[in-house]
Amino acid sequence: MKEISSLKMTRGHRTFFFDINKSKNGNLYLKISESKKTASGFEHHRLIIFEEDMEGFFKTFQKTLEDFNMLKSKNQADRKKPSTTNTSQKAYGRWSQQEDDKLEILFCEGKKTKELSEIFARNTGAINSRIKKLELREKYGRRA
Repeated sequence: MKEISSLKMTRGHRTFFFDINKSKNGNLYLKISESKKTASGFEHHRLIIFEEDMEGFFKTFQKTLEDFNMLKSKNQADRKKPSTTNTSQKAYGRWSQQEDDKLEILFCEGKKTKELSEIFARNTGAINSRIKKLELREKYGRRA
């Protein structure tokens, strides 16, 4: 393996590395690494995208970014308008995949349970239950 190019981005306790490498047989690949400082040291994660998968990976990633920006815009618009939904009616209703995705994004943004309750028009118990079911605290290492 020979490193051709390397870029680094640091955000808080996380550092991301974007490395272009060349394998022994001459093929290029992208290695995306995350290094996160934890109480017990560092946690490392790596993603390797091979040359033949690059186009599909980036098309899918671009679509994901578009979806993310759409959800972010919708979320900002939802926060501006008052909720007319009765919280008690929705508290025990099923969660859609879109709601789960939105909950995960907002949880990652640091929204508190009470604020999530208002956004989703559900009681705090329903929000906490869904966060637990989706294992968001474990996945992102924080509390709502």
